[in-house]
Amino acid sequence: MPFSHDIRRMLLARAEEDVRRWCCPREERVDRGRHPDTHWLAVFSGQVEENDARLFLSTFQLTQFVAWDRAGVAEAIMAIHAADAFDPCVDIPQRADTLPISRGQRRQYSSAASKIATFARPRDEIYIWDRLASKAARHRDWVRNGGVGAKYLGRLYGADGRHDYPAFWRACDQARQEERGKTDFQQVRDRLIADFRQGAGGDVMADPVGVPDSFIERRLLDKLMFWEGTLLESRPI
Repeated sequence: MPFSHDIRRMLLARAEEDVRRWCCPREERVDRGRHPDTHWLAVFSGQVEENDARLFLSTFQLTQFVAWDRAGVAEAIMAIHAADAFDPCVDIPQRADTLPISRGQRRQYSSAASKIATFARPRDEIYIWDRLASKAARHRDWVRNGGVGAKYLGRLYGADGRHDYPAFWRACDQARQEERGKTDFQQVRDRLIADFRQGAGGDVMADPVGVPDSFIERRLLDKLMFWEGTLLESRPI
């Protein structure tokens, strides 16, 4: 069933806290010295070096099962940023299949591709592929269906044994449209936008051209679905 009012308030508060923490001024550090989102927004808009790719992949916990070709990843980041057009439902699956590795099993790297695209192209409507966000999206599907049938919370969106990023994208976009109609989400989103435009996240987040309102809204949704998925995993509802 839907989350209770108290749980919903807690999850949204955690999501807001996370957005503020990770979208702090670029010179600050988060969680044991990691670079914040603002650092990558700035770096990915210019010349990306091999060490930048190394730090990004480590920061976003993308190094557990593969050794990346870091120079190749740096080139891929710049190519994604420089592309004249970008369709997430087409280009993220393509990048997920082709991001260069130096050692490890070749697989779909949907998480890496979507995270890179999120910061290389903040003006595009990109949702980060994530196991916990997938749980949240599945739960939302189930609630929307009146709580009828299986929840499939443990299943990533897929087809024919492969990640189905377009299906995940559509689920997240539907969740976003629903959140836009909820007063509590609107209030948090608008508060974040106002505070960032007034300097809470430094120069990067104060720039509505480089970082549009839609990016802030998507980061809030991403964090909200992360916390929903975390709760669903620890205490199935």
